[in-house]
Amino acid sequence: MPHTTPTTPSPSPTTITDVVIVGAGPTGLTLACDLARRGTRVRVIERFDVPSVASRGKGLQPRSLEVLDDLGVADEVLTRGVTKLPVRMITDDGTVIDREPITVPVSDPTTTAYPETLWISEFDVEGPLRDRLALDGVHVEFGTAATGIDQQADFVDVLVDGPDGPETIRARWVVGADGGRSTVRHALGVAFDGFTMHDRWYLGDVRLEGLDHGRQYILPTSHGMIGLTPLPTTDLWQWQSTTEAGDDAEQPSLELYQQLLDDHLGKNRVTLKEATWLSLYRANVRLADQYRVGRVFLAGDAAHAHSPAGGQGMNTGIQDSWNLGWKLAAVVQGADPALLDTYELERRPIAASVLEMSTDKMHTFRAGATGGAEGVDRGLDGMGGDDTTGLSLRYAPNRLSLDDQPAVRAPYATGLRGLGFAGSTFDLLRGPHWTVFVLSDDPEDMRALEAAPADVHVHRIGAGAIEDSQGHAASRYAPAHDAVVLIRPDGYIAARRPVSAASDVLAHIRTVEAEVVPA
Repeated sequence: MPHTTPTTPSPSPTTITDVVIVGAGPTGLTLACDLARRGTRVRVIERFDVPSVASRGKGLQPRSLEVLDDLGVADEVLTRGVTKLPVRMITDDGTVIDREPITVPVSDPTTTAYPETLWISEFDVEGPLRDRLALDGVHVEFGTAATGIDQQADFVDVLVDGPDGPETIRARWVVGADGGRSTVRHALGVAFDGFTMHDRWYLGDVRLEGLDHGRQYILPTSHGMIGLTPLPTTDLWQWQSTTEAGDDAEQPSLELYQQLLDDHLGKNRVTLKEATWLSLYRANVRLADQYRVGRVFLAGDAAHAHSPAGGQGMNTGIQDSWNLGWKLAAVVQGADPALLDTYELERRPIAASVLEMSTDKMHTFRAGATGGAEGVDRGLDGMGGDDTTGLSLRYAPNRLSLDDQPAVRAPYATGLRGLGFAGSTFDLLRGPHWTVFVLSDDPEDMRALEAAPADVHVHRIGAGAIEDSQGHAASRYAPAHDAVVLIRPDGYIAARRPVSAASDVLAHIRTVEAEVVPA
């Protein structure tokens, strides 16, 4: 089994835990929150001494907001972001063009509680997730870097260097959510094949005077554009600008960015006051050959990298964690580790499609970006769309699908009313459990599900139970009435069966989470 061998004897394990997560960005924190609420012992280590203050990713798509809702942090996250951010374009001759927001709401806003992309800094996503994690007694261990991995048949030793010196953490499982330059991926020797895009971008978080913080600014240039996006909850702006310079590109600086603004707008119109983060960036388009090596997994940017077009980076990592969390917790509790094989089986093809989509969007944008305001405008129009929301993603049939159908996101439907309940299907799904919907008017159809274990919540939607006043639940969940629908803990449908086969649903859950029987 692949492992790294330390050059010096490793310290004796001082702690033993179920899962070590390397990296405390949105990917690692989402996974940690999901595991901790399920009672899984988890440690989260982060090599940086303090939380990040760089905006980096700046958008949450509808499906990611649904995940954060399930974790109980969506309301706080929404207070830190903004939707429908208006756009003002200013050309080099001073022409002002106001246009609709870049983001596009989902085509049918009744299909989700979060139909709009949320503009938000990555650090404003991490903060609420850290607070949620702390409620379960888990705190990020900052200033603690993973320096090696020694993997054995029944455990993994993670060698770390922290504030108190070297330590070895022994864990049953390890997840590398430590970014594109992942220490964990390198330690495993997993290939990260792909290419680096030619275009370079200047990035940064800046403070400035002269612009309205309530709108986004796009300045079309001969090289493409300068984009300035206000970061909610702060007085900062995220800077993005294209450059055609190659390896000899000037290093980013406040003075350079000011000169670029002056060249376009004229002097003394907008004044940059301070920069808290600056970067010269080239997008990588890469995909890890494997998401799992023995007891170690890769997630988020450690597993895939792509262009920022379409706003998928932070979101794809959050979805990785949402897929892996319930499976990892089930195995920790005794389920067959073969369940974990479905993580790569389901998520790697999604990442491959995201890489293709974001690359196409970036190429389309860059092809027209030097065509002045009209070219930039057309390129921005192609950045959004239903293919970016995460709502339509589906997983190919595998051992988790009872009816050999693709696993699709469980639909959102409002207008449900019952004794002591009024809300949506997502109110019934929220939490770390399996869910069964019995779409029937006959109470007797519940009898076969009376033996459901505590981690399976069963709800009858029909006359005399939870009334489907608008008919949305019935039409979106089952092609015909008198059906049983099984929803996985991550909110994907595992089966649709007639009520006469309701017992098959419980048997399927037992099969999926079957405990390993010792030889």
